[in-house]
Amino acid sequence: MAIINGSFPVDDEQLAIVDHQSSAANQQRATEALQEELRTVNYSFILEMKGAFMIVTIANPKGGTGKTTLVRALSGTAAHAGNDVFLIDADSRANTMRWVTMSKQMEVWPDRLEAESCLDPDRIYKMALDRQREGKIVFVDIEGTTNENLFAGLYCADVVLIPLQTTQDDVVAGMQLALNHIPVVEDDQKRKLPALIVINQHDLVTGRAKAHAPLREILRESGVALASQPIARRSCYQSIGAAGTLQTVATPDPKAIAEMETLLGEILTLYRSTAEGVQA
Repeated sequence: MAIINGSFPVDDEQLAIVDHQSSAANQQRATEALQEELRTVNYSFILEMKGAFMIVTIANPKGGTGKTTLVRALSGTAAHAGNDVFLIDADSRANTMRWVTMSKQMEVWPDRLEAESCLDPDRIYKMALDRQREGKIVFVDIEGTTNENLFAGLYCADVVLIPLQTTQDDVVAGMQLALNHIPVVEDDQKRKLPALIVINQHDLVTGRAKAHAPLREILRESGVALASQPIARRSCYQSIGAAGTLQTVATPDPKAIAEMETLLGEILTLYRSTAEGVQA
């Protein structure tokens, strides 16, 4: 038996029920608070994205840098912000198209997001430009290797996003793309092709590792734009590997969504500043 507020006795079973109900109520309040946070629309972000019909190619000649997960998170976030988005899966493994199929079957696919698989370099180039002319933001997911599809993605791109981790292989591959391959396209097309490096799948252990300090210094001194913040290693990014977007997973993470909005904003700034430089 137990005494509540010094008044009347309550047996242990009744007390357990009270504790359970209190815990459930607290959990419900926490869930409602999270849902309210997710419902809070970032209007400034949406306004910034309007009219930005850019082609963003996500590439790194080395595999395993998290390109496909990143393009899913970015394209989903852009679509949920009210933009018409088109995603080109130029990876022979077709992981993105399986994600599309599963997302549609589970009814967690954004209305404004379209996707198509394409492995022909000429079609990749033409499809990206056609969808851009239709008023869509286009993302091109390129396989982690150096081939004709990589250059098709570069030739059609307005901005190249280079995800990497702070390992020697990732940094070398990313620098090769930014400092060797992209200049070839710039010389051939007589235009500036901006690139943005983003450190992906970042965690505290990796971030504090002294062994990686020289690699981070190389990135800073390369002259290539570096995203203001790394993309953290979060469980929600793993969740969208099967189906859905950051906004439709079972437990959405506002921090991850904010990361994608920030990254999209920096891509947009790079795109617009380059376009303004051309007009000037």
